[in-house]
Amino acid sequence: MWTKRLAQPHSQRTEYLARDKLAWLLVMQTLLILPLLINLPAWLWLVWAIAGFWRTQVFRGRWGAPGGTVKTLLTLVCAGGLIASYAGKTGTDTMVGLLVCAFVLKLLEVNSARDAQLLIFIGFVITACQLLFNQSPLAAFYSLGCLLVLLASWRSLYLTTAQSNGLRLRAGGRLLLHALPVMLVLFVVIPRLGPLWAIPNQQAAKTGFSDSLSPGDLGQLALNRAPAFRVEFTNKDEPPPANQLYWRGLVLDNFDGRTWRQRDSWGLPPAAENNQRVLESLDYSIIMEPHGQPWLFSLMTPQRTSAVSNRRPIRITRDHLLYNPVPVAQRLRYEVSSALQLEPVAKVSLSTGERAAHTRLPANANPQTRALAEQWRGEGLADQAIIERALSLFNREFTYSLQPPVLGQHSVDEFLFSTKKGFCEHFASSFSVLLRAAGVPVRVVVGYQGGRWNPLENYLLVSQSDAHAWTEVWIEGEGWRTIDPTAAVAPNRIEQGLDDALSADDQNLMSNNWSGSSLLYNLQLRWDAANFVWQRWVLNYDSDAQEGLLTRLLGGTEVWRITLWLVGLGLAAAALAAWALLRSHARPALRAEIRAIQSLERKLAQLGYVRGMGETPGDFIARVIRSEPRWQASLSIIARLFEQIAYRQQTQQLAQLQEKVRRFPF
Repeated sequence: MWTKRLAQPHSQRTEYLARDKLAWLLVMQTLLILPLLINLPAWLWLVWAIAGFWRTQVFRGRWGAPGGTVKTLLTLVCAGGLIASYAGKTGTDTMVGLLVCAFVLKLLEVNSARDAQLLIFIGFVITACQLLFNQSPLAAFYSLGCLLVLLASWRSLYLTTAQSNGLRLRAGGRLLLHALPVMLVLFVVIPRLGPLWAIPNQQAAKTGFSDSLSPGDLGQLALNRAPAFRVEFTNKDEPPPANQLYWRGLVLDNFDGRTWRQRDSWGLPPAAENNQRVLESLDYSIIMEPHGQPWLFSLMTPQRTSAVSNRRPIRITRDHLLYNPVPVAQRLRYEVSSALQLEPVAKVSLSTGERAAHTRLPANANPQTRALAEQWRGEGLADQAIIERALSLFNREFTYSLQPPVLGQHSVDEFLFSTKKGFCEHFASSFSVLLRAAGVPVRVVVGYQGGRWNPLENYLLVSQSDAHAWTEVWIEGEGWRTIDPTAAVAPNRIEQGLDDALSADDQNLMSNNWSGSSLLYNLQLRWDAANFVWQRWVLNYDSDAQEGLLTRLLGGTEVWRITLWLVGLGLAAAALAAWALLRSHARPALRAEIRAIQSLERKLAQLGYVRGMGETPGDFIARVIRSEPRWQASLSIIARLFEQIAYRQQTQQLAQLQEKVRRFPF
């Protein structure tokens, strides 16, 4: 990490960087490192602060370069921090942490152009690493800005005359513009091997719900407006009705008295024989945000699915859930065909074991609920009548709220007979316990309900606040039927969304800066639409999309076609460059200060003063001043600035010269 030096005393070194070049390196490193430090351990902030402060003191001439003791100490601090933070772990964070340590420590020993060049080379890798953590359009533009500063810093290393910061940035911008077409061509034709951010990320988002459900879990998640996934329906310019938008994620069928869990986890038994006929189906594609879990989401009963963003097959489980072989640690796009309406072709029934599993309750838990269910069954009510009696109870006596009271050991009893105020998980859980106590097979389903339609790009945005829990009840001869007890209490939750179903107090709890202004709301829609387009066309440009594009452009994807196309493109670019070079030789480009003086000459010509043949700019301005003493102040400054730039290379005065000429004669 540290460059080995010859046995030469520090005072005898003869190679140093100019102060302006060092300042550019400091600014460059600050811009590059800030987005990464947000995702890295806090001790790296301290190391960077020490290195940056020391380098600044060197820049100001207050301190000398750090000695071997300081370097060794900082290296040990970084090594200890890396071991403490990443011991036993491999992945993106560990790799980036090590790279950032090298990047920070290298700054301390930059003394020559060679050292600075090495720092800039590391900077290009650091810029790419920024996209490992964030691939939004904003992050992409920020990375382009970092590339601009990197190129300007690199070019500044070899400047022999002073130049303004604006000129350096413009020169760096021209280099970047020259490189962009090459970057675009490489993006289109380079074989897609999967994104770099497919590397296991230890900080993959852990958003959304967990694999269990207890009172209060989804109520907390409802405050989160972050996107969960976006859905694009095939050949549809509007979403299905709201009562069909139940996005199934997990089926929870094991209750311990307070918490619902999966009984069989992801054992993935073979799917049951299909004994139902599909009457209505719907095709759609989903772009899933990373949530660090293996489950995916689909409507009703998925029939077919395929992953677009990766090659690993997605499975459909026995409970008609979608299971990804690995936790979703990166944005994933997949396509699904779901059956919205099914018709049994033969009578279906549960096995004795399955019926027992879906009516099982823990002993001695929630005795009042058990007693109520036994009373209903004792009245001779059939299964359907018990379902209707329970829904009627919810509709008559209960309140939908984001702030339910805390429940104790017998949570369902306390909710049904005491508090009567809850969120969707309270209703789903208590409804299921009530039915199970009456001997009706039932299970809890967790996922999302609804979503917000974006008409700008015709897609549905499902947010974390749309998280929902409902039930599926076994109807003999028919199969599992979706029944949402929350709809009996707050029908607006299903038809209009969460905001319309809450009280004024709960809405205040969820309010944000976007909700009160139509202008900000429309801006949010447009920004999310831009994100959606970016994800669909850039981030999801995989091998299939590449093959389709190259086939449309070239007529095929054979190697010889692509090679011929690249050679032709290269020849065209070379011809264009040659033409530009010849043109520049034929008519040399004027320097900026000459163009400024020519602009002044045009203004003076309109006022009746024309520069004579062989007359220097200084003599011409002096002649004008003698005739028009009122212009002496402005013209004298212009003449002085022109001489400083043209003959003394003080190019930092160029902006002032151009401004003075622009304002002349005032």
